[in-house]
Amino acid sequence: MEIGPGFDDSDRVVRADRFVVPDEYRERVRGKHVLVVDDTWTSGAKMQSAAVALSDAGAAQVTALCVARWCRYDWPDHRELLDSCTEPYDAFDCPVLGEDCVMG
Repeated sequence: MEIGPGFDDSDRVVRADRFVVPDEYRERVRGKHVLVVDDTWTSGAKMQSAAVALSDAGAAQVTALCVARWCRYDWPDHRELLDSCTEPYDAFDCPVLGEDCVMG
């Protein structure tokens, strides 16, 4: 995946042209389940834009995995989310299937 013509670092809008899958990699994406990893989820626009580009390139399914999320207790919608996190985090639980991740 490469930065597309619509990439704007300050823009928090989902854009179909933010990223592109170069022609030489489209065959590797077509029909596949692709995992996109992002370091921090702020608005989700970049992650969702990447999913659009991969879908447009023929990916059968796109799963997004974000390592971190900006949250603050003083933001009302965040407080509800933070208060709902009562179970310990297990990195080996699959975020898609809700069971043990297949490794290897």
